[in-house]
Amino acid sequence: MATNSNQLLSNAAVAESTSKNKTTGSSFTVSPELIKKINELLVLPIPGRDEFWNFEGLTGPGKGEKKVLGLFKKRSLSPEELQDLRKSAIQSPGNTRIKIQKLKKQYPNNSNLYMLSAICTHGMLLNSSNQSEVLIGLKAATKEAGISVLSNGISVYNCDNFFKIYFTLLDRLKRNQIRNLETVKEDPRLENFKKPIMNAIRQIDQLATEKNRVFNVMNHLKKKLKSSQYIVVFDFARIKEAIRHIENGNLKEKVLTGTASEVIAYIYALAVAFARTPVLWKLVDEVLTLFPDSTRSLLIRKISINSGRHFMMFKLAAIESERENMSKLGKMILKENMLGVQRLEGQSLYQSYETDPFFNIAFIAEMTVGLYKDDDHKKIIATALSAIDSLIKRDMSKNHIFTEAATNHSHKLTGLRDGGSPKEQLV
Repeated sequence: MATNSNQLLSNAAVAESTSKNKTTGSSFTVSPELIKKINELLVLPIPGRDEFWNFEGLTGPGKGEKKVLGLFKKRSLSPEELQDLRKSAIQSPGNTRIKIQKLKKQYPNNSNLYMLSAICTHGMLLNSSNQSEVLIGLKAATKEAGISVLSNGISVYNCDNFFKIYFTLLDRLKRNQIRNLETVKEDPRLENFKKPIMNAIRQIDQLATEKNRVFNVMNHLKKKLKSSQYIVVFDFARIKEAIRHIENGNLKEKVLTGTASEVIAYIYALAVAFARTPVLWKLVDEVLTLFPDSTRSLLIRKISINSGRHFMMFKLAAIESERENMSKLGKMILKENMLGVQRLEGQSLYQSYETDPFFNIAFIAEMTVGLYKDDDHKKIIATALSAIDSLIKRDMSKNHIFTEAATNHSHKLTGLRDGGSPKEQLV
């Protein structure tokens, strides 16, 4: 079972507070209910921090439904039935959720029902005044929605609803964390609980910074696709098909909602959003296994996706002051993006994903000041300056849209090279 480091820290704080009370002869006893609330608020939606968030996708649509086939004479719900459920999940979430729970017993591996259950739970809780009930419900809904997407269920409809539920959870978690932090601050004998809660708030803030970026992606895809295509699932078999066409140079071959090139662009955009969402990191692994290293455009996208995840890991580690982990992640980001730069050697740069390796090297050089030995970091800065200089020279995008950002990085890196204060720059 995964270890929740935040809960261990909270328990240690309880022990220290209790010990102080005994020493001073105070009759003060830490409220078990308060400790329970604090521990609940420290269980963040980050896999590895708590067993609750270490979930898998379903075993496969239809597998568990064969047993009831003889009784119900059909393998799964019809498109018409699902469409009706989608409408009623919005209009009458309470009654629809009861119906969906019954259907889940008949079709235990139907990923659509998991998403619909999550949507109903989310709708029911939005106006609830019971904060404890809201958090428990939103955690369950986020997990169900995550299971649905992870079960080969990548669609605009599923992803959009997952993110709505997920960011609602982050918002409500932070509200409760702040409320409990104020309670802790009221009594100096609870001083040891402040740091775990404040770190949890910072981590929630970090996760929440992706909200605008994620919904920009979703809104972009909605504009690209017809509303009737929102429910179309980009299953792994079709993604593989699109990738085969890309490898063979058939970029305009029809696949699902568009050309092979368009489908890969959609999946890349979604995977970048997944990479910045720890709950979906297993899905990121699934997607990355589909992208081969042999085709340059697919490899560069793969590096871009994975680096997004590694940057999120780095930032979360920085909040916890986990310098050893930060060091490993910094080297990992540098290595994978150097590979990207090498594979793009001599190529003109037109697309955003093509410039990611260059910018990522600059970002990690700026974010790791003070983390490595001075000589080692000077080499990283020199590498970053070389990458940025190359990007500026090879920017062939319309109106050279990447050059301004690259120039800003060049000025910052030059300042660091020429005497920036390492300790002040460290994340």
